[in-house]
Amino acid sequence: MRINKKIEILDSTLREGEQTPGVSFTKSQKIEIVKMLDDFGVDFIELGHPAVSKDIYSTIKLLNSEPLTSEKIVHARLKKSDIDDAVNLGVPWIGLFFGTSKDYLHDKYNLDEKNALEMIKESIEYAKRNGLKIRFTAEDASRTDIDFLIKIGKLAEKAGADRFSLADTVGILYPAKVSELVSALISELKIPLHMHCHNDFGLATANALQALQSGVKCVDVTINGLGERCGLPPLAEVTAALDELFKIDHSWDLKKLKLMSSYIDKITKTDNKYTRPITGKYSFSHKAGLHVNAMLKNQSSYQSMSPKKLARRHRIIIDKYTGRKAIQYRLKHLKIEYDDQLIDNIVLEIKRNPIITNWTDKKIMQLAEKFISAKIESAKSSVL
Repeated sequence: MRINKKIEILDSTLREGEQTPGVSFTKSQKIEIVKMLDDFGVDFIELGHPAVSKDIYSTIKLLNSEPLTSEKIVHARLKKSDIDDAVNLGVPWIGLFFGTSKDYLHDKYNLDEKNALEMIKESIEYAKRNGLKIRFTAEDASRTDIDFLIKIGKLAEKAGADRFSLADTVGILYPAKVSELVSALISELKIPLHMHCHNDFGLATANALQALQSGVKCVDVTINGLGERCGLPPLAEVTAALDELFKIDHSWDLKKLKLMSSYIDKITKTDNKYTRPITGKYSFSHKAGLHVNAMLKNQSSYQSMSPKKLARRHRIIIDKYTGRKAIQYRLKHLKIEYDDQLIDNIVLEIKRNPIITNWTDKKIMQLAEKFISAKIESAKSSVL
């Protein structure tokens, strides 16, 4: 067993957890969650992705003012604007992510490997020049060619990344494959490794623990295992197992686990049967704008298996995490004629109302009709 002497936990309840269908935290709830996580003793708290909405940006700004022992980190694409957000907010850590599998390069970014590597290098160097500590995540690492993944890891390390993270984005790994993947990277890199596991086959906790046994320093978790589709490893399962089964030295206050879990149950009202792997209501649901955009190009982008195999279908959830492509898709489905202005207006209105966690067809039709009517009235006025 190659387990690190100092295991670290990154909690992503405020970012990945809020991507659970039906979940949207208020600012006061996020402050409470952050304080609970800090009191418990997690090493990192992912505050969110600032670029998603003004609501999330302003909340991160508020959370960053909280005096915490835990390290603060924000999620970011390889975009200068995302990196600038982290700099302007004053958050010390940035979690840069980029899809590295062939399908992602082709379908999501329309890039070849050479251009992808250059983009990764430039973004890391830019973030480093601006004084940020960097965790670079290879999204869809579990479906990435291992030689290319090693090349990315070495490049990220040389460019200045402080950590390198492996994401099992669609939850297809199992413990033996986790060991194989981690061992291949850990022998090539000097910087610490992180692991981000999804629970599509119910293996997230087992995979996270195996990653730690294989030499990973930090794993991502959420309270109650919240997250896209079937979520991430639950904070309680991972930390209690490390304490009781692996006898890891730590400073976590395990007595606070039940309180945190109950609080999240109370404010989210999320039923575990909805996030159950394979058969759960949300197991093939997608709401993050980037996810949906990729899904519309290639349905396997964020799915571990075809839902048709199970007589099911994927669902697109519209809320503050949505993007233009999701709205365009929904308007087409509703047979509503649209232009860029209508899409922009609808997206903006949705992001202005973060408390609404599922914009139904009826609500979207009402929004579209409101903006179309306003445009017609404006045109009439200009003629008069």
